[in-house]
Amino acid sequence: MGYKLLIVEDENVIRRGLVCSVDWHAMDCIEILEAADGEEAVCAIREKHPDIVVMDINIPIKNGLQVLEDTREFVYSAIILSGYADFAYAQHAMKAGAIRYLLKPVDFDELREAVKIAKEALSHDRAYNEVLKARAELINIPVLVDDREMRKKSVATELVLRYIREHFNTKITLYMIAEELHYSETFLIRQFKRDMNMGFNEYLSRYRIREAIEILRCGNKGMEEIATDCGFKSSQYFYKVFVKYIGCSPSEYIRLLKEQRIK
Repeated sequence: MGYKLLIVEDENVIRRGLVCSVDWHAMDCIEILEAADGEEAVCAIREKHPDIVVMDINIPIKNGLQVLEDTREFVYSAIILSGYADFAYAQHAMKAGAIRYLLKPVDFDELREAVKIAKEALSHDRAYNEVLKARAELINIPVLVDDREMRKKSVATELVLRYIREHFNTKITLYMIAEELHYSETFLIRQFKRDMNMGFNEYLSRYRIREAIEILRCGNKGMEEIATDCGFKSSQYFYKVFVKYIGCSPSEYIRLLKEQRIK
């Protein structure tokens, strides 16, 4: 995989030295961008989306810490360069999101090691963001409807949703619900799909995974127990459905959560 790297340094000689004196391609950095001040750096991050940013802390207009603060919503790994050996500077940089703080003049071996760590951190952040994205999609499905939402749906669909909320941890089929509510199964299939923009089984699986995620976040139950509590027929089937919707295993999800909390 190739990485896009941004070098932010106001002194032209130093900046060009970093661009030309380091074998970036050997570190999989295939595109090198440049910025001479904090404002240019913010624009480059917002418009070019670099993967790694190597930045002097003491740059004009906006310093390196301000750049980090102004671009928090973007996923990249930052390596801060500074002529100050003061621990307070390093502490501020790390709190602002930098993964490494290197002293100038830059030792190229230290820089190569920092880039290696930056790539590892980036891979982790991307994986975590994918998990969050998948989880957000589950959370945003309309499982608990308010009065306004209820008016938009048919009475039949509203009753099915209520039944799911009350019985999701047991074996449920639409045929069973149809019998319970005295509706035709074919009618419920059609109404539910029209109102929810997804089939009944799809919705039920998403609902159960969402409930499982909340239990996983508490961290006090095993996989067998979670599977049972959320209505899955086995822990193996729970694992399979979890991977389908979240993109990783339940144990990997827990690991990513723990690592993010530590950070």
